[in-house]
Amino acid sequence: MQTVSSIDNDKLKFDKVDFKIITLLILGYHNKKISSTLKIPLSTIQRRTRIILLSKIINQEYIPNFKILGIKKGILHIYLRDGSLKQRADTISKLDGILSVSIHVGNSDIIAEFVYDNSECLVDIISEIKHMQGIEKVNWSEEIYKVPSSKENILKSLKKYWTDNNNNNNKYDGPVRDKILS
Repeated sequence: MQTVSSIDNDKLKFDKVDFKIITLLILGYHNKKISSTLKIPLSTIQRRTRIILLSKIINQEYIPNFKILGIKKGILHIYLRDGSLKQRADTISKLDGILSVSIHVGNSDIIAEFVYDNSECLVDIISEIKHMQGIEKVNWSEEIYKVPSSKENILKSLKKYWTDNNNNNNKYDGPVRDKILS
């Protein structure tokens, strides 16, 4: 049986069938529907889907709808004085209320997505970050509404990358939906 630790992403090769499976997973298809759509045995689709998910080529996650739960959500833009990006990002990721932390180039050095109950919690988390060594400044914004990305736009971006970065024998050419669903 294959485990996550046995998946070596550097050695994984994805072909047109894998690309079609990834596309259909993004569109919300389950394995049985993918199998019937592509006319490929269910066991093959299940095996390939498992490898795709274990390789983390696509993310499958359930995230609470904080707004419905009455919890505020926001973004912290963190600027550093020193170059300790990874260390600061790791420390910040362990703070209560932090959902995700990413390192950026350009404007802010670290961006953290966070949740909080009230203004006092917001002040506490900003204060805790400002007191960390090497932190220059922290800006924040509260999310009011999130506009969902269209799956078609995600697929267009994936197709562009797939086409631009794969060698010719694995290249997937043609409109995503036309090739897959025809």
